[in-house]
Amino acid sequence: MIHFNPFAELSTDHQKALSDICGALKQAQKIAISAHIRPDGDAIGSGLALLEMLNQMGKEVHFCNADKASFPLTGLPDYNTIENRQIYPEQFDLLILLEGATPCRCRQDGLENYFTINIDHHSSCKQDATLNWVDSAAAAVAELIYLLGKSLPIRFTPSIGFNLYAAIISDTGSFKYSNTTARTLFIAADLIKTCEFNPAAVSDLIFNSNPLEKVRMLQKVLATLQIHLEGQVATIYYLKSFMNTPTIEDFDSEDVVAVVRSIYGVNITLFYKEVEPQQYRVSIRSRGNANAQLIAAHFDGGGHQHAAGFNFQGTLEQAINSSLAIISEQCKK
Repeated sequence: MIHFNPFAELSTDHQKALSDICGALKQAQKIAISAHIRPDGDAIGSGLALLEMLNQMGKEVHFCNADKASFPLTGLPDYNTIENRQIYPEQFDLLILLEGATPCRCRQDGLENYFTINIDHHSSCKQDATLNWVDSAAAAVAELIYLLGKSLPIRFTPSIGFNLYAAIISDTGSFKYSNTTARTLFIAADLIKTCEFNPAAVSDLIFNSNPLEKVRMLQKVLATLQIHLEGQVATIYYLKSFMNTPTIEDFDSEDVVAVVRSIYGVNITLFYKEVEPQQYRVSIRSRGNANAQLIAAHFDGGGHQHAAGFNFQGTLEQAINSSLAIISEQCKK
């Protein structure tokens, strides 16, 4: 039998950060949780799991997000407990920020008035909270919430397991992405065994619950596909004019990116999403030695080696040409 200890993966600094956070949570009574803007499956699933853990400890907890999540994340257990509002000026003993330790990342005001705990797995995030635990080896922030839960006097319930598993499969593409590690798989297996939920039901919710409007949107986006730099780079884009009613906020764009990134020989995929006239959010996905984070950094963005993004102001043509110019320079180096 293979024995695996996920805590053994933690460095001394990470172990200390975990210990300090546990100590602060045990002393606090009224706690707020907030995640990054445009929350994804990892942010919502991790936040809901943490909310239940702290409730079990008898804490008064409020999960407050500036932005609402999109379907199907609204189908996660206890999603209706999330409050879409500002935290400040309400008094809290401490504020936990999941992947959103700065005002621009969480769109929460008055962070400087709180004892803050930053839990993240993006190496590019700022670590200026009161307590910081940033582990870029984690495939999802849910891995860190799992370890936190194992260090607290709580019971892992089916809903905690469901939410953490949903968070992990969201950020790993159901374990297909390169960020998947032995620790990721161990945690997923332990959640299934310990929490006794149906993993197929989680996957069905996250990956097989597309509304017809989304599929039609994906069809239009895929029709914009262009290949560049001798087949190494693919670009696609979304314009608000593609759909009459829904906006890009209503959709998780990972599905269309996953199709394009599967093209043989393509190492970098760029997805340009129009949010306002001449304003685009650009998602970058890469594989192999191609570094998405380095591309995003040129535009003051961030992320991971194989998943990053940035905002661009200008025309779509300018956005695409600027990105390709940076990538071309990197290829030369």
